Amino acid sequence: MSGQPDGRAGADQAGLVEAMNSGVVAVNAAGRITAWNPRARQLLGYTREEALGSPLSRFLHRAAEGDLPPGQDRRILRALRTGVPEHADGDPFTHRDGRPVMLSWSSAPIYADDPAAASPEAGTGTVAGAVIVLQDAAGRHRIERERHDRMAQVRRANSRLELVAEITTVLSSTLDEDEVLQRLVRLVVPALGDWAEVDLLVPDGRIERAAATHRELSPADVARLEGPLPPLPWTPRGPLARVLRGGTTLVVSADAARAYPDEPLTAAQHELFQTMDAHTAIITPLAARGETYGALTLGYSRPGHGYGPDDRLVVEDVARRTGLVLANARLFAAQRDTAEAMQRSLLTPLPQPDDLQLQARYVPATHVGWVGGDWYDAFPLAGGATGLAIGDIVGHDLHAAARMAQVRNMLRALAWAPDASPNAVLERLDAVMDAVSDAELATAVFARVQKTPGGHWRLHWCNAGHPPPLLITQDGGTAFLDEHGMLLGNPDLTGDRPDGTRELPPLSTLLLYTDGLIETRGTDLTDSLTGLRRHSSHLARLPLPDLCDQLLERMEPNGEDDVAILALRVPG
Repeated sequence: MSGQPDGRAGADQAGLVEAMNSGVVAVNAAGRITAWNPRARQLLGYTREEALGSPLSRFLHRAAEGDLPPGQDRRILRALRTGVPEHADGDPFTHRDGRPVMLSWSSAPIYADDPAAASPEAGTGTVAGAVIVLQDAAGRHRIERERHDRMAQVRRANSRLELVAEITTVLSSTLDEDEVLQRLVRLVVPALGDWAEVDLLVPDGRIERAAATHRELSPADVARLEGPLPPLPWTPRGPLARVLRGGTTLVVSADAARAYPDEPLTAAQHELFQTMDAHTAIITPLAARGETYGALTLGYSRPGHGYGPDDRLVVEDVARRTGLVLANARLFAAQRDTAEAMQRSLLTPLPQPDDLQLQARYVPATHVGWVGGDWYDAFPLAGGATGLAIGDIVGHDLHAAARMAQVRNMLRALAWAPDASPNAVLERLDAVMDAVSDAELATAVFARVQKTPGGHWRLHWCNAGHPPPLLITQDGGTAFLDEHGMLLGNPDLTGDRPDGTRELPPLSTLLLYTDGLIETRGTDLTDSLTGLRRHSSHLARLPLPDLCDQLLERMEPNGEDDVAILALRVPG
């Protein structure tokens, strides 16, 4: 733009400006208003008569520049000095009535010279004024705010879904109840609160604070909060007692437990709230399949934080998933206890014949479904000998335990014949397994230990596909008894099962064991057998019970299979 329009063209331009749907304001080189159209009045509240001739800064300045020192450029007038257009997508301005209005604006210089000679980018030419175009940005900003709010809600929802998924994954990776609860409180703080704790209903009727954490308290301070709690009242009044009695989720203030000082459990909860500096809390049951296992309590210590409907849904979802994990953990424990009890009931007490010492150890697999295949046995035989047996039935379940009992009992019966060599006993056992047991494959070692007329102890044994027995002398020497034969139970396999004979030196130890002691995934079997010899050599002089315990500790079986050990110590 250059100069002032005159004649009919100027009248047409003035009419166009008046009719525009945007506010149009013009100023001269001194920053005084020379034009103010009706839309500018609608946007800012000032009439044309009030505005004309007045400094622009009286009527049009950004709210952020309200306290700008005199003489300092306002951005909207900067085009007067620089000759460079300015614009903003949305700035807060002040309406005549004092309320803020959100406007988008652009300003452009008006040149007095020939516009062809002017170069705004270079700042050349004489600036005679500026024209400012205003548009209402409130609607657009409202839409953008709503969109931003919706996106924020989506992000929060996705974040919480990711949190719930992470919690589910982490908790489902273990079936140890204590570990589940410790992981839970660490995962929900600080994502869902400043502190968290779990009160557990123990199967024997007690209540125990099983896990707790606080974003600012030390682990030692928090550990002191854990432990037994007062019993659950029959008629609960306090919030925790109500939830544990089958109630629903409660959102409570820090004073919610103060009202029932005569209820010991609620008094204990109030003491916890004081320690945690609780401001607000949410208590939700850990329940699954119609049974309540405990309660999760989450809280904020900072004012201004609380639990709304969306927060409640997330906390309840976490608690529901935790309840399922606890239900599975207790089912696992019950099944494991049943399987282990059955297995141990089938492992008979050891005799202590003559001066021989016998010790055995049995460690069930950590997986409940894998208990059952390994076994050991020791029993007196005709003629004063002692029979030793160890074996492993293919399979890791209760059926394997039952098959193990069948095979063990058959071996006992077949071994009673006084003239039966170990080889003959295993051959007969192999022949009758199909008829009296559904065991498919088995490994076993059967041995006779007997005192000779000269006062020495002699071992006579046969190995059917089992790891080799280890002989450990008092001075730490070790030797595997390598005579080895075919497995039991497979008619397609042919081959001999040779007998072996060995004098047992005084104070030596004979070690029979199952493969769970030496077979670890990712470890070479030869290395494991070498490790067994090395550890056994170091432990050779220990009392027999200590040798067995130390050997289990040093070999570190991984829990993927049962481990059975049968050890015999020869007298001096």
